[in-house]
Amino acid sequence: MDKLTVKAGFLSKLFGKQPQEIEVTVDGIRLTNRGERELVTWDLLSDVPKCSNGWLFSSLEVGEEKIRFLPKSETGELVQQAFQHFYYFHSTTAKQALNRINEKLSKVHYIRTSHVEKISAFASSALGKTKLPDTDSYNALPSDLIALYGTLRNWSSRNPAFIESLRNRYIEQQLAEHGTLFDKVESNPLTDKQRLACITDEDNNLVLAGAGTGKTSTMIGKTGYLLESKQAVGHEILLLAYGNKAAAEMRERIQEKLGVSNVAAYTFHVLGQKIISDVEGEKPSISPLATDEKLFTSYVDQWFSSLLSDTKYKELVLQYFEQYLFPEANPFEFETQGDYYEYIRANEIRTFKGENVKSFEECLIANWLYSMGIEYKYEVDYQAANTRTPDFRQYKPDFYLPEYEIYLEHFGIDKQGNTAPYVDKDKYWEGINWKRALHEEHETVLIETFHHEQVEGELLANLETKLALKGVKFNPLPADSMLSTLREFGAVTNFSSLLSALLKQFKSSGSSLEAIKNKKESPQLVAAAELLEPIINRYEDHLAENREIDFEDMISKAISYVEDGSFKSHWKFILVDEFQDISFPRAELVRQLRDSRKNTSIFCVGDDWQAIYRFTGSDVGLTTGFDQMFGATKTISLDKTFRFNNKIGDVASRFVMKNPSQVKKEMHSHVHVDQPSVSLIRKNINSDDYYGHVVSVLSRISESAKPGATVYFLARYHFKLFESSQLRHIRSMYPNLEISQLSFHASKGKEADFVIIVGLDNGKHGFPSKKLTHPLIEELLPKAEEYPEAEERRLFYVAITRAKHHCYLIADMARASSFVKELVEDKYELALDELGIDQGQSEAKERSCRSCETGTLVKREGPHGSFMACSNYPLCDYKERTCPRCNSAMNNSNEFRICSNSSCGWWIPICPECGGNLMMRESRYGKFWGCENYRSEGSSCSHKSKFIESPE
Repeated sequence: MDKLTVKAGFLSKLFGKQPQEIEVTVDGIRLTNRGERELVTWDLLSDVPKCSNGWLFSSLEVGEEKIRFLPKSETGELVQQAFQHFYYFHSTTAKQALNRINEKLSKVHYIRTSHVEKISAFASSALGKTKLPDTDSYNALPSDLIALYGTLRNWSSRNPAFIESLRNRYIEQQLAEHGTLFDKVESNPLTDKQRLACITDEDNNLVLAGAGTGKTSTMIGKTGYLLESKQAVGHEILLLAYGNKAAAEMRERIQEKLGVSNVAAYTFHVLGQKIISDVEGEKPSISPLATDEKLFTSYVDQWFSSLLSDTKYKELVLQYFEQYLFPEANPFEFETQGDYYEYIRANEIRTFKGENVKSFEECLIANWLYSMGIEYKYEVDYQAANTRTPDFRQYKPDFYLPEYEIYLEHFGIDKQGNTAPYVDKDKYWEGINWKRALHEEHETVLIETFHHEQVEGELLANLETKLALKGVKFNPLPADSMLSTLREFGAVTNFSSLLSALLKQFKSSGSSLEAIKNKKESPQLVAAAELLEPIINRYEDHLAENREIDFEDMISKAISYVEDGSFKSHWKFILVDEFQDISFPRAELVRQLRDSRKNTSIFCVGDDWQAIYRFTGSDVGLTTGFDQMFGATKTISLDKTFRFNNKIGDVASRFVMKNPSQVKKEMHSHVHVDQPSVSLIRKNINSDDYYGHVVSVLSRISESAKPGATVYFLARYHFKLFESSQLRHIRSMYPNLEISQLSFHASKGKEADFVIIVGLDNGKHGFPSKKLTHPLIEELLPKAEEYPEAEERRLFYVAITRAKHHCYLIADMARASSFVKELVEDKYELALDELGIDQGQSEAKERSCRSCETGTLVKREGPHGSFMACSNYPLCDYKERTCPRCNSAMNNSNEFRICSNSSCGWWIPICPECGGNLMMRESRYGKFWGCENYRSEGSSCSHKSKFIESPE
């Protein structure tokens, strides 16, 4: 390459001392200024000379020196030559760096992110301070240098496309080399996604496996691949399962399929034992309290009882019962009456005497009266007069003090006289005024308390003053007497059981007592922690005295030994099954094991769609947010199921993915059918009697099923299933079928040819379950998801996907699960008339309570016949009449109430003024429609209509 010399223009002499000539050489750039020559060698420059053009001249930057007034064309050519000489000079160093990178790569298999980070840092520093060429400048280099510096730049910038191409090349090579293993390691050849999961070896690997996609087969395949590719020997691989049965199955399959016996397949508890044994030199003993729930509860009850003999502790307990037994909530902050009732029911708010009350504030009053030794009766009939009318029941004041003949009413109004937003203010005040007038008329004593007094913290103090002015004597019950009565009504036993559950959940959560005491936003939990602390101490003392540990201590102790280096891990690969069921302490143990040995990777297989154990401390967020805890992650979804057909998969997948936080997966079924494989059997069901309907389904199954076909009866709660005698009888009727019954939770991991699901009702013990976790336990569980009933939705997915061929849902649409209604309303592909539809079922609709809004109307029987009543009874006493002709529920439709039984079709006009029923009446002027609420005296509705056109 010829030397190139550029001379500065005449103007440069006017601007101080600067080189007049610039010459590019193989060794560097020679600068000449007034006869003095200086060679700036390439190793002194961190970057190539830069040219910037003006209107007439160019400027050149060489290191920190800027040379002006240079001819444009010659300067540009000089820069091009300088660029090539510069990178030719550094190419030797670059080649050495690339050789070292290739040498490093020859010692690794799959290129992990940790490898990329190290190589990237090395590539970035390979040329010292010298910058790699810009992307736009590569074309100015010869092809060999383009490849050299391009590769270094790809590593330095961690070019995703470049790194992925290297990984893909490796995967293709491994697929070809180990194809025979993947074909034969299990009874069926592994799928493409399973093979990809086996070969991929990021620092952290998450395999999302749908129901029936072969999670365990993937674990076995991964183990076989690591052994065959010589990435590990047996003792360097650890497999973790949740149950002894699952761990034993993995050991047996590894022995059978791979012919090795030194691969560890443990439960987390066995792993904890082995880590502790390795450090302490002896195997820890598991406390019987950890394995026997009843024994554990019994010990907690004994400790609690003994603590109650301590005066200070006894006072704390009574103080807790008076102030914190239930979490306080302002009724004005709820959106509906039903929402407030849900709060009352969820917290099981009862008085010390065990009474159901309609508000937290009424409970406070009742308990205060009791503790002050004042006899009271809650909501008994008004003694002074009979107030019953055809429209209203007997007046029942909130409280009656029989010894003093005093009535007490608690009114839910603020200082301005406003009611809660869901309460009709005018109607409420009408009731207040009516009560006041009634007491005045009959000269009975009425004491009033108000919601605003509780808001201001003066409710009980004001009540004491008001009662004292009426001559009421206070005789506060001694602490022992209070406790005796609380025991009698079961409050002490219930609280002891709560402490037992709190202790267990406290241990499982890995929380510290100090952290709980600092939860100032939950004074109830802080107060409970103070009562729980001495029980925790007794429990820990018991374990220490007997030289025992529980499962939670086993995990935490194992974590500490791994973290402080006492335990030296020999596992290079950690494989975890059913990862969606993991809790934070177990996840932390996995992370500590990974970090304790260099170049260890983790391989976790799970299905966030089947995460159903939050109540045990499992946290689905550790799966959906896997990389947040573990770092760089490669996620692979196993999307082919061998269990259920495409029609079952379509219904179940669409249903579970309504929750936006679930990881999106597209499931493909190995078996394809054309007809719907989920049937909805709509039947009239009385008192959870599914027997006849289940027999009908079994008869249908028996017609086409092969001998020995398996059938599961599933329900959300086991008590919704058949009694043993009934089950035996059913089995005797269908000897060609293998029939079992399980709860939804117990069915996880299992499969049957056919599944029949019962108990699909609404309500506390329906599905989705409305049975809420105690708020104190809730505080210690992993944070609940925002999406409503997220875990119950996953539980339905689990239940449906137990079926291989067909799933039958049996429901009464008049009280059906909201999930069943969703399937119908959103037009899921269901078989809707396979066994016919009972009368009224196709039009049956669950009716919301018009009073509290969140309750539903259910049919009940009374002394005067059938009626529809709110499911929130006794908190809400709203009622409606049933059809006078057939006793079916009546549906409101514009101006009419119409019988839900289509074969009946009876209708009743609705009064446009008061909402009552219009009845056909007769006077001397002929027939007319008159309101049922018409009365000759008192409050009345006098609406009349001469003609009403039929809704038909």
